[in-house]
Amino acid sequence: MFEIPTKDAEKTIRLLKEHKEVLEVPIIQQNARLTHIIIKQKKHLATAPYLAKANVAWISPTWTEPGGLDRVTMIAPSFENLKKFMDLVSEKGYDLKIKSKRYLDAKSNVSLEAFRSSGFTKLQTASELLTDRQMEVFDLACKYGYYEEPKKVSIRELAEKLGVSESTCAELLRKSERKLMPILNEILRIIR
Repeated sequence: MFEIPTKDAEKTIRLLKEHKEVLEVPIIQQNARLTHIIIKQKKHLATAPYLAKANVAWISPTWTEPGGLDRVTMIAPSFENLKKFMDLVSEKGYDLKIKSKRYLDAKSNVSLEAFRSSGFTKLQTASELLTDRQMEVFDLACKYGYYEEPKKVSIRELAEKLGVSESTCAELLRKSERKLMPILNEILRIIR
């Protein structure tokens, strides 16, 4: 999956469809700011077999910058795995460069399956589902311990911090939860 600015989507998709190796470019999700597409290409260009051989995963979505440079975030068990993938695809003519790398410790390590799933993509774009005010309320609720057991802050206290009525605060929080819980449920089903 690739992420492109919506303002450039029509032109980008048209150019991709004109490429002799591209079979199809369906739009998966679109809003005013971003468009998520999948590029289906001829089998001999596929990187999936090399990802599997090297035990490496792309974390969706990737995005294309002006000038056609693709930015891809990947996760690998080790640098050797990443290097193996790069060597395999370079034989097919792909030119990959590592811009930066970060090592995860055991505490922050997560299942590759969680990253391969569409649920993770949905979680990445969850902030777009919430209004700025809903995000602010949800963020404060998490920050001040509203979801802890026992609660460290009440709706009344959150409302005071936000300068809104209790009912407004509660409604904003309910709307945030209603949008986020289905995504969280999907991700939990995937990683369980």
